[in-house]
Amino acid sequence: MKKHSLFFIVLFFIHWPGSCQETNSNSLLWRIDSRNNSGHSWLFGTLHLPQGKFVVYSDSVYAAILGADVFYNEVDFFHPSAFGDTAMLKFFEEKGRHFDSIQKTENWKRLIDKVNRKYGVHLSYDSVGQFVAFSQKLLASVYKPEEDMTLPDMMLANYALMLGKKTAGLETFRLQYDVLFEILDARLKDTTMELSDEAVMMDNMKKFYTLDQLDSIAKIVEQINPSYREIVFDRRNKTMSDSIEKHCGEKPSFFAIGVGHLGGQQGVIELLRKKGFILTPVHSDNKISLLIINNMMKMFTDTKNMNDGLKEEEIKIDSPGKDIPPPPPPRVPYKKIQVTKPAPVKKKPKE
Repeated sequence: MKKHSLFFIVLFFIHWPGSCQETNSNSLLWRIDSRNNSGHSWLFGTLHLPQGKFVVYSDSVYAAILGADVFYNEVDFFHPSAFGDTAMLKFFEEKGRHFDSIQKTENWKRLIDKVNRKYGVHLSYDSVGQFVAFSQKLLASVYKPEEDMTLPDMMLANYALMLGKKTAGLETFRLQYDVLFEILDARLKDTTMELSDEAVMMDNMKKFYTLDQLDSIAKIVEQINPSYREIVFDRRNKTMSDSIEKHCGEKPSFFAIGVGHLGGQQGVIELLRKKGFILTPVHSDNKISLLIINNMMKMFTDTKNMNDGLKEEEIKIDSPGKDIPPPPPPRVPYKKIQVTKPAPVKKKPKE
């Protein structure tokens, strides 16, 4: 679907993002002005929770995606080799051997003992799988998806695709999977890391996300365990800011990344400023759910496809072919038939 096909249906709901106020930094959307004045790009913070209230965005977000040439998530969800390629399988095999070896260490036994005491469970020293499954169980209530909901990041990418945009990623799937393994390694060394750290962080973020309170979200990130913050945020912020710097110089782009990466002294906003970019918060009180936008665009696309199908069918019917019966023979011109009245019958005289 090309951009111009949906331009008016999108524009009906949104206005071009132009309300930028430097005095208020509490915004999830930021305009990026490059050093060579090659055009605007945009930085937006998402919350990785598949729940409806976290996909209610300002009209400026939709307009910014419409005006960009390329849409970037943290990873490219639509890359054909995102899962299951040979390199990834080899990576997981190496990690599997690594975790087979750590089960024999004292640090691993100490970690399992700590979890068993705190949560009243009975995890085995010999099963990393049990530990991973229990960790996921602790997070299940936080990440539980609502009906017909997917990750907001993926929904935004779908929206960009419907507008005819190219989609890509700032990181690789391998990098993100490696982060998960690094966190587990860090737990063996840092006894202050808790399994509940991520759940507590996400619960606190939820309170401020719908209010666009980026400053409060940045403080939450700054207060979490330093080992966790270094792996999940600080190092990845540098990687993402380097990628954004590169892509901003190529084409006007829209970057959607987790909101926890935006603010603070080590956040992407500050790192881009140090690279010479001008970042300005964009404010708008006019909000609409991405669910509504995507449903309307899907209806528009389905209707268009149906109409296109009808037109093709009409063309086939109107075209001559062997399956179409020949036309009826021409009608014989009507001729008026002359009706001759019978001669009157003479009555016999009475005797």
